[in-house]
Amino acid sequence: MSELAIQSVGAVTGELSDMPIEPSWIEDGDPVARGDVLVQSADKLLSSGLWSCTTGKFRWEFGWDEFVHILEGRVTITEEGGAVHELGPGDTAHFPLGLVSHWHVHEDVRKAFTIRTPEPFVL
Repeated sequence: MSELAIQSVGAVTGELSDMPIEPSWIEDGDPVARGDVLVQSADKLLSSGLWSCTTGKFRWEFGWDEFVHILEGRVTITEEGGAVHELGPGDTAHFPLGLVSHWHVHEDVRKAFTIRTPEPFVL
């Protein structure tokens, strides 16, 4: 039987790692995305971390289920079907696997995320 252990990370300071948006998905501006996976399950199917993005507009296709908690900034997310969601500090949201969305980052945004992937997630 494997031993269970809590994973914890102290306060994250400084720049996050580059996590570029697919260039063909950028719709307006020059959004720069950064992020880091901070903790991960042994099978790498569940990952949590931080992600940030500067202002701009882009398409995003979710290749995983994702839960987010917005720490700072403001973003409007429009689903392909037309539903619009405004998120700001303190807001939480779930994005299901396969969702196609359009992001308009009004103010540089920073979020905590947890993703569940169908295959092990390795950067």
